[in-house]
Amino acid sequence: MTQGREHNSGPMTVTTYVVEAIRKGILTGEYLMGEKLDQKLLAEKLGVSIIPVREGLRQLEAEGLVRIVPHRGAFVVELSIAELKEIYLIREVLEGLAAELAVPNLDPSTLHQLESLLEQMTEATAEQDFSRLLELNRAFHFTIYEAAKCPILLQIIASLWDRSSLCRRVYLYLPGRASQALAEHKEIYQASKQRDIQWVHQAVRKNVRQTIEGILARLNQEKPLQQEKG
Repeated sequence: MTQGREHNSGPMTVTTYVVEAIRKGILTGEYLMGEKLDQKLLAEKLGVSIIPVREGLRQLEAEGLVRIVPHRGAFVVELSIAELKEIYLIREVLEGLAAELAVPNLDPSTLHQLESLLEQMTEATAEQDFSRLLELNRAFHFTIYEAAKCPILLQIIASLWDRSSLCRRVYLYLPGRASQALAEHKEIYQASKQRDIQWVHQAVRKNVRQTIEGILARLNQEKPLQQEKG
């Protein structure tokens, strides 16, 4: 299950299974930005009929991960630099809010979980296991945000994380950012431990802002995204 996402109780439907599988493929880079998603091949791969695949792609379009073009098919969305900046701008504001709301609910068990994740992040940073760092980073942040007990806010943040994760491969080539990010997460943890609402708010926003600045610096070198969309 993607961190920060909640499912309704009861058995998973076929469409939900399809959505989760395709979403995972997009977020892990199995399906790249702009790539066509062949419905027939997906149905065969997932062992389902074409109908839940079609329904699943429509749901992923609503989430902003897929673009359906009439008479052409479904494609993984392509983000422009302007769109990426906007996503991170919104993330910074909403995640700062979620962190603020979470502070009063950070019990000893949650703080222990954050400490454990921080230890794993320290090990992954030392080993330069950047793929693992991505997973731990998300787990760390959503452990905090889930404590805000605001499911709608959490859902919006999770959706924005998914969209920004389309540039996952760029994250993997920011080794110089890893040590800096670790220091930022240690600051978030210390602020959380001291229950300093304003400090947590500022530390989370700084972490989000520093991340997009690092990504943009990398993109300016590679220019893999569209500068503008017509």
